Amino acid sequence: MPITVYIAIVSVLLLLLAVLYRRMARYRRQYRTEATLNYFTTSLFGKNTVDDILWDVAKNCISRLHLEDCVIYLLDDELGVLVQKAAYGPKNPVRFEIRDPIEIRLGRGIVGTVALTGRPEIVPDTSKDPRYIVDDERRLSEITVPIIDAGKVIGIIDSENSHRDFYTTEHLLLLERVAAICASKISRTVMEEKSRRQAMEVQLLHKQLAEFRLVTLKSQMNPHFLFNCLNGIYHCILSSDIDKASDYVSNFARLLRMVLMHAEKNFISLREEVELLGHYLKIEALRTNKPFHYSIFIDEGINPDEYFVPGMLIQPFLENAIWHGLMNKEGDRSLHIHWRRPKEKELLCEITDNGVGRAQSTRRQPSSHASKGMSLCMERVELYKVLFNSTFHIRVIDLYSEDGAAQGTKVNIAFEIAPGAGVAHMG
Repeated sequence: MPITVYIAIVSVLLLLLAVLYRRMARYRRQYRTEATLNYFTTSLFGKNTVDDILWDVAKNCISRLHLEDCVIYLLDDELGVLVQKAAYGPKNPVRFEIRDPIEIRLGRGIVGTVALTGRPEIVPDTSKDPRYIVDDERRLSEITVPIIDAGKVIGIIDSENSHRDFYTTEHLLLLERVAAICASKISRTVMEEKSRRQAMEVQLLHKQLAEFRLVTLKSQMNPHFLFNCLNGIYHCILSSDIDKASDYVSNFARLLRMVLMHAEKNFISLREEVELLGHYLKIEALRTNKPFHYSIFIDEGINPDEYFVPGMLIQPFLENAIWHGLMNKEGDRSLHIHWRRPKEKELLCEITDNGVGRAQSTRRQPSSHASKGMSLCMERVELYKVLFNSTFHIRVIDLYSEDGAAQGTKVNIAFEIAPGAGVAHMG
């Protein structure tokens, strides 16, 4: 075989090897590029703040792209300046800190120019570019890529190198795609943070409205209750029962003082609540010509100074028992309040009267009549549930004798005890 044929065969083989080598090199670059971008994408999972995102990108630009330094700027729209937010390299001697951070105005320097134009730049020799701004030290080449979201520059990825002509088109393409990933993640994070902030603001607004409504309800209930007391004193004066009127005024003054003292509190101690109810019951006993007996009992093991309940919340139930149950009955009348702790996280107030019962009371009372105090009380209960994430269970039980005759009513009001140190302070 002629030598020329051998030369031709060898030349073809060499050409094929060269083509194969170039193709394999391109595949390796593509693989390396895709692997790098995939790394950037996955590394940003779980980064829930803009600062976390920027620090992660800066760190990975150094480690994955083998850069000497990387500084990321964010644009402050109000001031029109680019602010250094994250860095790795000489600008970052301490973790998550930037040494002597600088601000660059739009249009100033290479970074400011790229932010203004939105076009990335590679500067092969910074000594020949008058726009170059020395930060921590002078370097000879620079690459600057904008972070663009919705067509607007929101930041800059900037890297410098101590050698001339260090940055290549491959660096540029990679950083552009990294900037796109960064922009997408920042956009989602900002939207999520905005949604969380709006949700918190709405929640706070609802709470403020509920608190305002709660204060309004208490201001409505107290005048309603005070009117009843003053009306009782008025009747004593009209009947010329001076001693009774004096006793009435004395108890009323004590009760009024306590009501005013606790007007701004959502919860008061059980001891204070019992004292309030004691004054109230004395006033109600003086107010009527039909005497009734009452008692307030707290189980052993319940320290009344350690447990907190909504102030005067059960007063409308007592008023209802007295005026709709006991006052419609002839003979012995009794009302008992018993504070118990049936469960570890529950405080129970049990109100028992031996009145005529709900059925007979309803027949005696016009259907259009509704207790103002009771309706306000129930609305307070619903607001307490919303505001304090607590539970209130109210159960009304009709009591009957063995032959089926009504013997009164029992009301069970269960309060959730707030966890922690055995103290039911839900205020």
